[in-house]
Amino acid sequence: MQIEDYAWMVRDLGERPSSLHLADEHLYAGGWDGRLTCWHVDGEQRWTVQLPDRIQEMARRDGAIFLTSGLFVMRVNSADGSVDWQVMTEGSADSIIFDSGNDHILVTSSVYDIEHGDFMESACWRIDSTSGEILNVQRFSERPWHLSLQDGKFRLGLGRPRGGLLLVSENGDMEWNELGDESPVTCGVDGRSSQMYGHANGSISRWNGTSANLVTTREHPVETIACTPDGLLLGLENGIVEALTETGEESWSRQLEGPIIDAVVGMTIAGSTTAWLQYRLAMGGGLVVCNVLDGSEIAEFKFNCSPTAIATSEQFSVVATENGDIFLIELELFQRRLSVAVDGEKSGEETEAEGEGAGDFITAAEKRREMMAKLRRLRGE
Repeated sequence: MQIEDYAWMVRDLGERPSSLHLADEHLYAGGWDGRLTCWHVDGEQRWTVQLPDRIQEMARRDGAIFLTSGLFVMRVNSADGSVDWQVMTEGSADSIIFDSGNDHILVTSSVYDIEHGDFMESACWRIDSTSGEILNVQRFSERPWHLSLQDGKFRLGLGRPRGGLLLVSENGDMEWNELGDESPVTCGVDGRSSQMYGHANGSISRWNGTSANLVTTREHPVETIACTPDGLLLGLENGIVEALTETGEESWSRQLEGPIIDAVVGMTIAGSTTAWLQYRLAMGGGLVVCNVLDGSEIAEFKFNCSPTAIATSEQFSVVATENGDIFLIELELFQRRLSVAVDGEKSGEETEAEGEGAGDFITAAEKRREMMAKLRRLRGE
């Protein structure tokens, strides 16, 4: 399957995409070299701007894009791309979230020691969202692998050596807590009433705001974790994706062809929530779209180069590859194209013994692909 045949629009960032964000009918794409471009979902480019370095994460709030770019935390005007303020951190600015109760930006940063091949020091920064004033900074040894908010406090899932959960209050007080396993945290996700953390030894911990418990342990380290309507979606180090119930029992699993990049929950198709699974190969990579309830495959796309980023919303999914291509998929169009593909496969099966008819079907598919390419060129893609 060619993803171009199913895409609402295709764009080129001009460099390797590192971060994607969907908000208020706009697509924001950030690159490894600091390019940030905004498109309306109707296809029109609104603006593009060059920022200092790789764009790691983005959050949109009140007419502004807050993001991390190399050493910097930045506020960018979402209307025209102008920079309102920028703050230099230490090492690399990593994760960013908005504390709406205080109008603060919460950011984590980390310093990597190339000689030792490990992180030396990390910090959490509380910044005024309007002025960019640094309100306080707290430093510690472990790199946080997940950042969330609890009653105005930083909630940080820590890597080695200490692991566990670190809460940092508005005035800078720090409180360390055990999780369900002492193994370092590798990822995390906010659930409806609790937070879930994946560990380097394959364990899953649940934090309820005051204490933690062990949910389950898998055979391989947990690379990614996401919430589904019925439980969790895990991406494991060996390329296996597993769906678990809320009690930690396996609903289904799938072995991908290569190491996982990301596994996220996306749009609802034919009444069922979908899972979008990105993986890399020695040459290229792929994207699997499946039913999150039973793992049944809806579509699989192969790429000549590795996927690098993904973002989803109720109406759209957007996928990027390292050559700069960005594919925006819209729910209704995607469903129609899937229906056409299924009908085409049935037609092909019915005429398989008739070489001439099969040839006509292949020709029609090729012509439709060419027509779509022409339409994208006419849109300025």
